[in-house]
Amino acid sequence: METQTTLAAISRVFLDSAGEIVPLFLLALLVGALIEEFVSEQFIARFLTGKNPGTMALVAVVGALIPLCTCGMVPLAVALRRRGGDLKHTFAFLTAGAAVSIPVLLLTWKLIGITWLVVRLMASVALGLLAGYASSLVLAGAAARSLGTAPGRNDGLALDGGMLESTGVPGRSRLRSAWRCFLGQLREYAPWVLVSLALAAVVDVLVPGHWIHILYGQRTTVGSLLASISGVPFYFCSGAELPLVKELLAKGMGFGPATAMMLAVPIVNIPTFGVVGKWLGPRAAVAYMALIVLGSTLLGVVAGFFNPS
Repeated sequence: METQTTLAAISRVFLDSAGEIVPLFLLALLVGALIEEFVSEQFIARFLTGKNPGTMALVAVVGALIPLCTCGMVPLAVALRRRGGDLKHTFAFLTAGAAVSIPVLLLTWKLIGITWLVVRLMASVALGLLAGYASSLVLAGAAARSLGTAPGRNDGLALDGGMLESTGVPGRSRLRSAWRCFLGQLREYAPWVLVSLALAAVVDVLVPGHWIHILYGQRTTVGSLLASISGVPFYFCSGAELPLVKELLAKGMGFGPATAMMLAVPIVNIPTFGVVGKWLGPRAAVAYMALIVLGSTLLGVVAGFFNPS
């Protein structure tokens, strides 16, 4: 009977959370698909390859606003690299864009508040800059390989001699294309949103709040480090981690570890390792993942000292 009561409680929390989150998630995917269809990759690649140091911040900010996950950001990063961008610009763009996007920011605002939207955007840009500048040292050995073609690219855009060339069907409806993009993203991300909702429900019912406080303490480096690597077995992307983060915050998770988790979990996972590994090679992919963990942990520790609550 106790087992049935527990399962009923978990189911109730799951359904309540799903009713709140799933409509927002679907809206975010639709907005992302429309932006992805109507904002061209040619535009992005052409204007984000400057040599001025100020372009690093521009690259990170623009990357953070593009509605793509890591697997979608890699082809754009390749285009940026092949059009003359150096390692710093490439990895600032890739990292900030993998960590967040406009739809994810909207979801963050709706689920955990406007403060977290601002924190997530600023921290993602900062992580992009950290990864960009550190890449000159950590990924110097992968410089030549990073000029190669984008892995797994199969959406009608070809990279040829540094130029992006559309190979789409003439006259194809762009709205229809955006709808197909929406459905494709839904198939890819929806299972992981359900995983996050299920984990959040289990945490709510079964995990005592003091354990969350012990594991993810407010200003502890260990808490931010644990938060940074907690997404490894999963593929939390496009805001799929937000139900779990929201529940962990309600259970006592610190401001810093929550920041670190939202930065790292969209990037530090097995699928991302596979995509980046195809581009850079396994060693460089491991180095990049380690760089993200360290950067997210550092920013989480810093954020813990500026807790607005």
